[in-house]
Amino acid sequence: MGQSSNTTGRSNWSGGTGRTCYCGSIVRIFTSKTPTNPGRRFLRCGGTQGQRCSFFEWVDHEVAIIPELLQRMKHVEEENLLLSASILEIRESLKSLESNFKIIKICALLCAFFVLYHAFI
Repeated sequence: MGQSSNTTGRSNWSGGTGRTCYCGSIVRIFTSKTPTNPGRRFLRCGGTQGQRCSFFEWVDHEVAIIPELLQRMKHVEEENLLLSASILEIRESLKSLESNFKIIKICALLCAFFVLYHAFI
């Protein structure tokens, strides 16, 4: 959707779609302000008055997309929970490894001390 907005008597233009219509003009997205279709979005030829073809299409697919987007959002939230659990497991493993590494360092120091001690006795 475009960034600009233009208001006409019966509709509100909210940008281009990147599509072209029958005459090759860019298709524009409008929002109806009529009493019979208030707020309903539609596509229309973006040509200027007098050079506009008859292209017109209601944009009702937005309503159909909502359940799909909700399903995707639920899937992303489930993945997020799994990843959060994995991160916690990795942190616990890292703590365990750090603890084991400290023990190994202490053992290595004791061994070195033991060797040095017996080398001078």
